Amino acid sequence: MSTNSTLSGISGISGISGISGISGISGISGISGISGISGISGIGGVTTNAILTASDAIRNPWNLPEPGVGPGPIPADRVDNLEKWSPDVRQVTIVTDLLSRLSFKVDGEEGAISIWFQHDHSHGGLDHAPHPAYSRLVKLTRPNEAVFREQLEYVRNYADQRAERGAEVLAQVGYPTDFFTSVVPLNASVHAHTLQLISLVQHYASHVVLRTKHSLACRRPDVYSAQIQPLIPTPAHGTLPSGHSTEAFATATVFGALLDGTVMSFPQSPTIKEMLLSVAERIAVNRTVAGLHFPADSTAGAALGTTLGNYLLQMASGEEGDVQALEFIGNNATGDFTKASAIPGDCSAPVTKWGKSEVHAEPDNMFRWLWLKAKSEWEEAPAAGGSND
Repeated sequence: MSTNSTLSGISGISGISGISGISGISGISGISGISGISGISGIGGVTTNAILTASDAIRNPWNLPEPGVGPGPIPADRVDNLEKWSPDVRQVTIVTDLLSRLSFKVDGEEGAISIWFQHDHSHGGLDHAPHPAYSRLVKLTRPNEAVFREQLEYVRNYADQRAERGAEVLAQVGYPTDFFTSVVPLNASVHAHTLQLISLVQHYASHVVLRTKHSLACRRPDVYSAQIQPLIPTPAHGTLPSGHSTEAFATATVFGALLDGTVMSFPQSPTIKEMLLSVAERIAVNRTVAGLHFPADSTAGAALGTTLGNYLLQMASGEEGDVQALEFIGNNATGDFTKASAIPGDCSAPVTKWGKSEVHAEPDNMFRWLWLKAKSEWEEAPAAGGSND
């Protein structure tokens, strides 16, 4: 089953974020998928004229409802209002809320960027400026030119796998949702909120990584050597962090945690979480196989994506709790990439701990609303007829 075909109505609008892949702009066509949710196939001219004549016939004379008879106003700023909006509007609303909580600090001379999340402290109502406090989330420093040139050897060696992995590379140009949903049995009619959660995490991570890429401004492998000859066109943005790695590890982190305590959490080897991380790893490595990324890009992306995923999980809890902030040190990222590369090590490792930060997640935050909706889709209904005891 192709999940994308069933998901297109939910995640279509996020197709534009395919720019983190190849030209990705083809993802815009996904917007048309929105109509798939309501089953609307479009209204032609003949149907429009027919509706007009029928409408004129049935509403004559025109009478307005009496005051107080119609429905009352919708309560303002209620998280459960999300249920009333279309999935595409809901997704944009939640992503916008999450992005509004982040702040980016850049040191151009160092070639570094840090990302912080905010805690709002309301003072004096709407006419007074907010005074948020910020906490660490992740810091990334780009490698020097010597590291990038040294990593060209990895890119060249991975090219030998293009014949084997070429189909995967092409299938993963946009959001590679199918590769995650192949691990877990998903059905669009049953798991609509789960699919939207996956789409939203990818969309959110895509925004964050593109902002990060802009500041770090690292050149692609094919700029360093014409012999790289990428398998697909090189995206028109920086190489580090890898967008695919960021999005994939954020998705694996959140999706794996969603299945905790559900029918899918029974003991098996490898575990579903391990398999999802392996999917993320392969997606990231495939970008190096294609000649688009250095292994260091994937390491940076895995660190960023894992941190974003853990932050989202704390938001999903609706409680106060700590998130482990990470730091990517580019000049230490001289080796190859694996899914273990994002595990923090000592000061010589490419990824280290950057302290812990307390997240004050509101119980009614919008991401939690979607999380709970998705979680409920994995709760098994009681057997018909009650207990079998």
